[in-house]
Parts: sequence; structure tokens; C-alpha cells
Amino acid sequence: MQKITFHKVHKESNKKSLLIFFSLLFLSGIFAQDTKKIPLQGFVDMHTHPRGDLAFGTELFFGAPYGNISEALGNCKSHHSKKLIRSVLSAQTEQLNNASWRDGKTGFPDFSTWPSWCSILHQQMWVDWIKRAHQGGLNIIVALAVSSHTIAYAAKTKGPYDDEQVLINYIQGIKELVSNSDFMEVALSPEDVRNIVTKGKLAVIIGSEMDNIGNFYSPADHYNSIFTPNPSNEQIQAELDKLWELGLRYIFPVHLNNTVFGGSALIMSTLNVANKFVSGSEFLPEEIKTSESGISFRLQNPKANLNFVAKIFMPFLLPKKINPAKKGNYHCIDSIPGFGQRNSLGITEKGKFAINYMFHKGFLIDIDHMSEKMANEVLEMAIANDYPVNSGHNGLRENRGSEVSRTMKQYNQIKSIGGMVGMGHGENAESFVRSYRTVLKIMRNENVAIGTDVNGFYPLPRPNEKIKINYDSTFTRCTTGNRTWDINKDGVAHYGLLPDYIKSWEVAGMTPEEKNAFLNSAEHFTLMWEKCERMKNKIEP
Repeated sequence: MQKITFHKVHKESNKKSLLIFFSLLFLSGIFAQDTKKIPLQGFVDMHTHPRGDLAFGTELFFGAPYGNISEALGNCKSHHSKKLIRSVLSAQTEQLNNASWRDGKTGFPDFSTWPSWCSILHQQMWVDWIKRAHQGGLNIIVALAVSSHTIAYAAKTKGPYDDEQVLINYIQGIKELVSNSDFMEVALSPEDVRNIVTKGKLAVIIGSEMDNIGNFYSPADHYNSIFTPNPSNEQIQAELDKLWELGLRYIFPVHLNNTVFGGSALIMSTLNVANKFVSGSEFLPEEIKTSESGISFRLQNPKANLNFVAKIFMPFLLPKKINPAKKGNYHCIDSIPGFGQRNSLGITEKGKFAINYMFHKGFLIDIDHMSEKMANEVLEMAIANDYPVNSGHNGLRENRGSEVSRTMKQYNQIKSIGGMVGMGHGENAESFVRSYRTVLKIMRNENVAIGTDVNGFYPLPRPNEKIKINYDSTFTRCTTGNRTWDINKDGVAHYGLLPDYIKSWEVAGMTPEEKNAFLNSAEHFTLMWEKCERMKNKIEP
């Protein structure tokens, strides 16, 4: 009897043990499934400037991205026609990309002339237009501060002019834009990105594309602010710490002029004027063989690019020693057949310190606008530390390009460390698809997004008669106020037409596989940021 009882107890014990074992196994499977990161859907725009209204002295660029639309996007006359000098400068600037375009001044509700694909001085990122882009698949956006002390001074705006104050205002301005929406949140970490996108919202990453962070320069106009043209390593570190605390996560160490960190890519001869304004010196180019480098750009005397009107007004715009119309202010450089020019300045010692400290903090670093020499040196530092860096609004260098564009080797290096590439939007759908396809192959079908540079003094894609999309009940035209836009006729007039532009890529020949890679760029971007977070703790400041 005892034997039988013991046997029953033993069997019951085995049943309970098996039940507990399988229960734990089942629960562990659920737990593993719950904690596994589900890949994010959607795409990334790695380069935007939603608060252009806070840049360039606040009176050259017109239009806030939120608020009372009749005021925010109303009449730009007070900005563009208040002073004769600014009126002429605005007209000359706006007609660079389309000589026949004219500013009709009145925006909302008719928007008769702006926003337009070719207009670069009017707001193209109104909050409703950002929302339409989000509804079209945009899930991560890098919102960058940008300005120019030189342009703010030349436009005789009310300020501020200095890069430090503009950047602080811009960071706060992006936060205010986000807080005045119901579909955006600021992301301070990759974990934030995953949480925000999973909730169905747009993750906004605050960044800087300023010429000189920390006011580490000395402008020719002696503007009334504190400037530190020769900062110590401690001052550089303190500035980066401050920006981090303010919420800035994405950074361009160099923009359109040489800085204490290194050289800027030579892309336009007129930028020599701004470089002299903020640094006191002209660019110093070096010769490089076009057949070996793909660089054909040559720095010219900026006077050669001035038309009759510009030459007349230039003495009123800039200090005497900076004026490009004045003979002797800039060197004339002879052309050499078969050779282009690049900046002779690479990374500086302070630049090496700054980049390393950016690694240590976990900043998302963009190498665009660096001189070729500096970009290569930063890539070497990144590879040595296995730390991702990005090229957020660029393209592959062609045979007749400048040093600002990327080489195949650079793209391969970016891919090897897990960095991201943002393709420039191209002139139209055909040019974008062609460039995207080439770079996507180099990047092995991953880590390629877009960098629109909207509101960045750069025109958006123009109308293309060859590529037509169909609007219907499932895909309707964008309407604001009394104006309805049609990409077939209007091009990408504003950010709300980004979904229309993406739709046109299929018409231009983008394959389902290529589009799928683009629509997975949100996940690739987040993985890149997660790697930065992992690697930063291994890098000594």
C-alpha cells in the first residue's frame, strides 16, 4: 500500500514539474517576443531647417512654421521690402534659381506666388505640411539650425547675427514648434525614437549646421557679442556639454567657412566672401588632378560672379575690406587644364579634440561640408573607434564635381562603421532615382535615406513634364487656404508635397525593392544611433 502511494505521489510530482517547466518555457517565449525590438517602419529626412524664420537676422527669411496662419504666412512685405537694400538683395537671391519668378508678397490664403519650388526665402515647412509628410511615411526628421552672420549683416536685419545666439534661439524654436503640434515629439536618444515612432508620431532630432558653434570666430563687422576665435580645449568641451544639455544631438563640425576645427569644402566662389568675413582670410586652395579625384571645381575671384546690380549695391552691403566688387580684395587664380581645386586645410588639432569629444558624448556627426582632407581624417578617426558618422544631404561625386560630394571609398567607409547616408533630393524624380540607385548599391541596400535641405537656401525639385503622377480618391492633392498644389505643375512647392514626390519615383522607375529599402530607413537610422550609444562609453574624452 505504501509502495502504491509512493508511486502516485512520485507521478503527481513529475506532472507538476513538467507543468511548471512548460509554463516557464511558454512565458519566457512571450517575454522574449515582447522585449524584442520590432523594426521601425517609415523613412528619415536627415536634413531640414523648419525654423528658418529665426535665422539670418530674422528678417530675410519669411514665415513661421506654426501659429496663426494669416500672420505666420501672411504678407512678407515687412521683411522683403522694408529697406531698399534688403529688397534688392531678396529679389536677386530669389531669382537665382528661376529668373522669371517674382515675389507677390501675399501668402495666405491664396499663396499666389509662394511657396514655390524655386523660392528660398519663404517658409516651406508649415506644420500642416510637415504633418502631411508624416502621413506619407516620414517618421524621423533631423531639424537643423542654420544661419549666416555674413548674410544677416548684408541684409541689414535686426538680428541677432552671431552664431551662438542664433543657435540657442533655434533650439528653443524647434522645441516650440514641436510643442505646438499633436504629432511630433523631440527625441533625445534612440530609445526615444523607438517609443515616439511606435506611438505613431514623428520623432524630431535637434541639430546644428551652424558655421561656428560657440562663437569661435571673429566677424569683420565687430558685432556686439562675445567671440572666442581661439578657444581652449576646455572651452570647446564646455560648449559641447552645453549644447547637449539643451537637447542638441546632431552636429556639423564645419559648414560654409573654415573654422577652428578644420576646412570647409570649396563649392562656390562667393563663399570666399563669407569665409573672409568670419575668419579674416580667403580660402587657400590646392591643385588636384581631375582625372584622379573627380574634382573640377576651381575657385574664382568672387567679383566675376557679380552682376551689374550687385556691383552697385555691394559697397552698402559689406565692409570695405570684404567687398568682392573692390579691386584687390581677392586673389585671381589662374586655371590649369586638367586640374581642379580643393581646400588645403584639413582637420586642426582643436578639431581632433572636438571630434573625439563628440564621439565620447554620443553626438550624431555629419561630415558633409568638410573639406575632402578633413572628411577623410574624420573618417579615419571614426573607423579607428568603430563609431558611425553620417553624410546627410549629398551624392556620389561625378567626374566634374567638387570636394563636397562623396567618393565611392568614403561611402564604403561610412557603410563599414554603420553610418547613414541622406541623398540630396535631386533636380527631379529621374535624377533622384538615378543617384539613389547608385548609392544604394554601394551601401548594400541599407542605410540610405533622404536629406531634402528644405528651407536651407536651396531650391526643391522643379516640375517635370516627363514624370506625371495621378491624383484620385486614395491620393488627393494638398490644399491650404484657397490654394491647391499639383506636383505635376508646381513641382515640390513645399514640404507637404514630399509624399507626391516619393510617389513620382515609381513613375521614374524606382523598383519595389529600392522603395522598400527607403521605407526602412527609420530602422537603419535608429540602429546607427544605438551603435553610437554603445561605442561612446569606450572612447576617452
